[in-house]
Amino acid sequence: MNETLVIQSFHAKPWPKTITRCIDSVQYWANQKKYYYKLIGDDILGVLPPKYLHNCFGRWPTITDLARLLLIKKYLNKQIRRVIWIDADVLIFAPRKFNIKVDEDHLIGREVWVSKKGRNQWRARKHVHNAFLSFTDSSPLLDFLIFATQRIVEKLEVPSSPQIAGPKLYTHLNNLIGLPILESAGMMSPAVMNDLIIGKGQALNCHLEALKEPMAAVNLSQSLIDNTIDEIPVTHHLFEQTIDVLVNRFQNSGLEGLIS
Repeated sequence: MNETLVIQSFHAKPWPKTITRCIDSVQYWANQKKYYYKLIGDDILGVLPPKYLHNCFGRWPTITDLARLLLIKKYLNKQIRRVIWIDADVLIFAPRKFNIKVDEDHLIGREVWVSKKGRNQWRARKHVHNAFLSFTDSSPLLDFLIFATQRIVEKLEVPSSPQIAGPKLYTHLNNLIGLPILESAGMMSPAVMNDLIIGKGQALNCHLEALKEPMAAVNLSQSLIDNTIDEIPVTHHLFEQTIDVLVNRFQNSGLEGLIS
């Protein structure tokens, strides 16, 4: 019997087309792996302590930072030994290359964020993210993350960075103790997406050089919609084109190396 459950959450329909495509890709992958799958809607709010929810100041990234951990803990039981959380804006574009390390009790995703360093220079910052999380019932980390996430947010008196209890917390923790990372669960900055669509560019090359393993899934960062980052407008059209290129060109190989 397969003992793995994949969970996702997004608010009530209608969904943006990009979210539909991302969720469909995760459902397909889970089905191919013969994992159980569960999609949760607005009722995700019901798992949160009132004080925590109040201190999120309506910011969904912070709301889901604790909710995902509580849901993972909730569904770990005698029948389900591993629970995987994948954000609704994560696209699994190379499903055969996206494999969970079954010998790890906990896993997090890899963030490579490329941004402008100067006029014609780009820099890749390597962090980790919680858009992908995997925990078994043997993980000693889950309860600590629940405690730390709740503590950080409930101490806030004014709105803080939306990443404070997400990527920032996980990156600081990773820097201190080292966490198992699923390198294929990646992320792209808008400049990298733009270069990918064009087929070449310095931002894309910078990103590819920073990859340790082929990327098979990408966090599109839906929360950036309607912002402009490094002179790139973040739009649903940008995401749509990125999805098309990844699925059409890199479905079998994953994204790695220089693109020709």
